[in-house]
Amino acid sequence: MGASNKPLFSIMGDSISTYAGCNPEGYDVFYEGERKAATGVCSVSDTWWARIIDLLGGRLLSNASFSGSMVEGAGFPAGDSQERVEALGGNGLAPDTIVVFMGINDYGWGGAKAQAAAGARAVPAQSRREESERRVAGRAEKGAIEGFAKAYSSMLSRIRERYPEADVWCCTLCPGRVAGKNVPTFAWKLRGVPLESYNDAIRSAAAEHGCALVDFAAYGLDYDAIDGTHPTKAGMKQLAAMAVGSMASQRGFASREAALLEDAYKGFSLRSRNWCEKNDCIDCAYAKATGNAWYLVCENEEGSGF
Repeated sequence: MGASNKPLFSIMGDSISTYAGCNPEGYDVFYEGERKAATGVCSVSDTWWARIIDLLGGRLLSNASFSGSMVEGAGFPAGDSQERVEALGGNGLAPDTIVVFMGINDYGWGGAKAQAAAGARAVPAQSRREESERRVAGRAEKGAIEGFAKAYSSMLSRIRERYPEADVWCCTLCPGRVAGKNVPTFAWKLRGVPLESYNDAIRSAAAEHGCALVDFAAYGLDYDAIDGTHPTKAGMKQLAAMAVGSMASQRGFASREAALLEDAYKGFSLRSRNWCEKNDCIDCAYAKATGNAWYLVCENEEGSGF
């Protein structure tokens, strides 16, 4: 198939889906400079999204991912903003397939108000606070998951209205594991709202808007991540294997899912496990960081004390 005949893919994501030179001008990018070498993601072909586009025989139209962005927010760069949705098209073309992989920052902050109060880089301009008004993020505020669910649904509504012919895929959130660790490291209830509640909201919104689902969480596998969130080269390959397997099986064409997963996880033992019974990670001695420079990492490698 000639390049001009290949289906056009666009990506809506956060830092996990950025790469130097691949996102719109002015967008914040994680995978650039020294981070490329640190993660081993040294080429765009190493990214999870470039891998799935290649494996599914497509070509990239636009990667509208913005590092640090949430779905919820009062405007750009939130995923639920018309500017982000418009960026999924390009050169007078509309995407044939849109893949949405967002929400981990919503989970990490516990709501748009917390992100704004912390003065994070990806806060919409209209929500920015003065230095004197800023505060450290703590437990998720009441209504955090409802706010996320409403914003995710609104984002899909915008996408559907703007690109009515596109095949839209929504990805659930997947636990990362700190590279080199033999036990799970993910913080499952960082601010008191379980990760699975965010995934349930994604599943519900996808069903409501007639979108297909890439259910990363259903695989029960972690992916390899340099800091517990951002995939290494191996982690990118693992995410791609799960995504392609899910997409191909639902569209009725061969994907070699088992072979892809076996290859991606060869040499890794990354079965997910949530062994903590605490209500949240705030003030926990095992939490790597829960403030404004948070990590989704539990450092209790033995699971003792739970």
